[in-house]
Amino acid sequence: MKTKRVFIILTVFLFSACAPFSDGIMQQVDTTAPFAEVQKSPEQYMSRTVLWGGVIIETNNRKGETNIKVMQTSLDMEKRPVNLDKSEGRFIIRYTGFLDPVIYEKGREITVAGDIVGKEMHPLGDITYEYPVVGAKAIRLWEKRTEYRDVYDPFRHHYPLWWYRSPYW
Repeated sequence: MKTKRVFIILTVFLFSACAPFSDGIMQQVDTTAPFAEVQKSPEQYMSRTVLWGGVIIETNNRKGETNIKVMQTSLDMEKRPVNLDKSEGRFIIRYTGFLDPVIYEKGREITVAGDIVGKEMHPLGDITYEYPVVGAKAIRLWEKRTEYRDVYDPFRHHYPLWWYRSPYW
């Protein structure tokens, strides 16, 4: 009985360690507000807390706040953006305070938990694009991904298999 209790406690601890935000914020997130629906009519979802992520397009500082334009992507179980080549659209993160645009630069992955506070229209090429705006409660800027490259080994197939020991085995 005691081992079962320890197992449950460890499982809860491990799953909570994966979340980038506190339990209090995660409990406020409205999972019935998908990005595509909010983008169509943000005014219907005002003050609902959402959890969105994506890739930073642009960071602008204004007096007392920072606006970050983000290309939305889906999130994995850690709430980190994935499928960076697929998006349902764009949104703006409004953060009260200063965020350095050198750190929050174009191409960085970001996840935000916050309330829908409205929409803004901005030019995007020859069109005017409607961005849903999220008032940030918590932001997670993800570390840059490391790139792994396959190393070509010219000697790999020149020796019998039993003789050659690859360092990758």
